[in-house]
Amino acid sequence: MSKKTQRTLMFTALILVLAMASVLVYELVYARLGRRIELPPLYGRASASEEYDPDLLAPGILKIVDDKLSAALAVDADTSARLIASSYETPAARGEEGQRSESFLAPDQLAYGRTLARMGKRSLFLKWMESFDRAYKAGFFHADQPGGEGHWSVTLAYVRSLLEGYQAFGGKKIEKKIAELSALLLPLFSAGETAGDLIAGPKTLVAYDEWDVPPPGTLPTPGEEQPLVRVRGTYLADIDLWALYALSRFDPGWGPLARTWQQTLEGARLSGDLPLYASAIDEEGNYLAVTGDSLLSRTGEELTIALHLAEAGFPDYEFASLIRSGLRDDKRLPAGWNPVTGGEASSYAQSSAYALSLSLGRALGDPLLINAAREVMMTFYASSSTSDIFGGWYRPGSTDRSYILNAEDNLAVLLSLR
Repeated sequence: MSKKTQRTLMFTALILVLAMASVLVYELVYARLGRRIELPPLYGRASASEEYDPDLLAPGILKIVDDKLSAALAVDADTSARLIASSYETPAARGEEGQRSESFLAPDQLAYGRTLARMGKRSLFLKWMESFDRAYKAGFFHADQPGGEGHWSVTLAYVRSLLEGYQAFGGKKIEKKIAELSALLLPLFSAGETAGDLIAGPKTLVAYDEWDVPPPGTLPTPGEEQPLVRVRGTYLADIDLWALYALSRFDPGWGPLARTWQQTLEGARLSGDLPLYASAIDEEGNYLAVTGDSLLSRTGEELTIALHLAEAGFPDYEFASLIRSGLRDDKRLPAGWNPVTGGEASSYAQSSAYALSLSLGRALGDPLLINAAREVMMTFYASSSTSDIFGGWYRPGSTDRSYILNAEDNLAVLLSLR
């Protein structure tokens, strides 16, 4: 073999060794650092903004939210966080100033974080993460109000926002935070300790003959309201099913828990004439048809439960038909229904309910529901360029000349468009 051939073979071998070494370094270092945990499909998530936002409404809503609702709030003596106020009311007369609420609700901050993820604003999302943690971390779990009492449902909702951010941007920082919160939540869910104190509606009155003596506490004292039933239970709308299944990709211990809660949600359908869900489940496993001081199933709560099922791939087409019919035929939805009689509430739903309906239509792939929900939702759009809240969604104000920009409404609309 000639020296030239030997040199050629040695050079070729060296190139092959370097190539193999490069592949190994990439696989062991760079690829591992950049590799994402694959999350389950999130049904209803738009692949592109144009898919559900053809008129580019979302940037306009985000701007009005930032201009009118965003405020710097002092968390302690040394730090502050930029948060979203619950509402802003326009001035009743020209020359006056509008009034921003001093209430800063955790669900509004979490919805805002999700919209940043869906709009691809990575740097703003990371800043939002830091602000939320500073303002709402209350010991073991996050709090409903800055400095308030922590609750697992707020932390789970935060995890949902982080999961959407991770799905959009990846990154070790978000992944580490998800794993940290998963480790806090898993023992509580594994032990079945999600129940909290709640009101299970007014006590149902029983008919007695005039000679019977009702047991104490059965009938209200004359002139007083019906007594309320107080129990310990879990609000079903707090169970974000897609988030539970997504967490199983970080820790397999979540898998059986997600399947159990899936069965719980699917089994929560009530036996009345309407395809409604129970509001909660108590510690003994009994479903509670309604919660709070009303006898009505709340529309927003019903939509949230159905949406959580649909996003995880478990659609309820019968419930969707109820919503679609109301939007198509009546051009509105009631604020609630009586789960026994099927009667509708005398008041009507707000913009957030129509945005949830649109999101449900997307998760189900139902164009009729999407279009019907969008049509009704747009009736609350502030389209006047002279309006103080132009580009946002409004509610009637405290006077006949003022309007309210509500954070829940506008952030729900943002999520439905993205």
